[in-house]
Amino acid sequence: MWTKEFQCGGNESALLDCSSASERNTCSPGRAVSLTCSEPVRLVGGESRCTGALELNQGEWRPVKGSPLTLEAAGVACRKLDCGSAVSVGSSKQSSERPVWGIRSGCVESGSALRECATETSYYYFLTLSCSGKFL
Repeated sequence: MWTKEFQCGGNESALLDCSSASERNTCSPGRAVSLTCSEPVRLVGGESRCTGALELNQGEWRPVKGSPLTLEAAGVACRKLDCGSAVSVGSSKQSSERPVWGIRSGCVESGSALRECATETSYYYFLTLSCSGKFL
């Protein structure tokens, strides 16, 4: 099986945007290769893929706590999703408390990855986000 080795810096929005080493035969027949994204974020329940409740995967998908998050910090999530910049940040209330990820705005604004700024907690509110849409 021929494979290609990709060398990504972390700012690419697609695997093909990464630089790659020359192709080589490194896998034996019948072996599969999988990829895991280093910054697993998504928006769910919105009218488009660039709006909705922000979720982060730290072993499991959970919504992000609906606490004050600056537009600058929310913009990090929008860019990770290839959705432009953050337009608005809000919160939505659930009927009962549930496990969520808390995100520290200052941590994200300092350049740390979202997963490095997440803390485990429970809360009634979760973060909703609207991004400007994909860059042209």
